[in-house]
Amino acid sequence: MRNLLKLSGGLLGIGTLIILGGIIISLMQSNGETDASVAERATPTEMLLQIRAADVPALPFPDNPDPTQCGIPVVWGSTNNQAWLNGIYEGEMVQPVVYLYDSHLRRKIVAQAPHGTEVRIILFQPNPVLDYYLVKILGAPVGENEGWVPAPFLTFEPEVFG
Repeated sequence: MRNLLKLSGGLLGIGTLIILGGIIISLMQSNGETDASVAERATPTEMLLQIRAADVPALPFPDNPDPTQCGIPVVWGSTNNQAWLNGIYEGEMVQPVVYLYDSHLRRKIVAQAPHGTEVRIILFQPNPVLDYYLVKILGAPVGENEGWVPAPFLTFEPEVFG
C-alpha cells in the first residue's frame, strides 16, 4: 500500500507539472507572441539596435542593412597604411571627435580621437554598403588606441585638413 501511495504521489506531482506547463504555454500563445516569434520577425538591424550601447551615435550615411552579410576582414599590409581620421561628411563637420568601435556592428565605442588624427590601418573589411577599417591611433595609450572606423570617417589625403 505504501508503494502505491508513493507512486500515486509521484504521478500526481508529474501530472501537476504537466498541467502547469500547459497553462503557461497556453497563456503565451493567447498573448500572441513568444520570444521566438518576436526574434523571427526582427531584422538583424533591429536586433543589433537592442544590444548597441546608448552612447553610440547614429551615422550620417547609410549603414549595412544586414550585418550578417558583411565581409571578412583582411590584412591591409605594411605599405600605404597611413591615414587620418576625418569627421567631415558631405562638406560638413559632423564628428569633431571621431569614434572607433568594437567592430563593424558598432556595439560600443572603444576609442576616440579628434578629426585630423593620424592613424595606421591594420585591417580592411569590405561590406555591401559601408566598409570599415581597423585602425591604430598613433601615440594613444594601449587599450584606447585601436578600433573600427566607418570608411567615410577616414581619409588618405592629409591636405583636407588645411
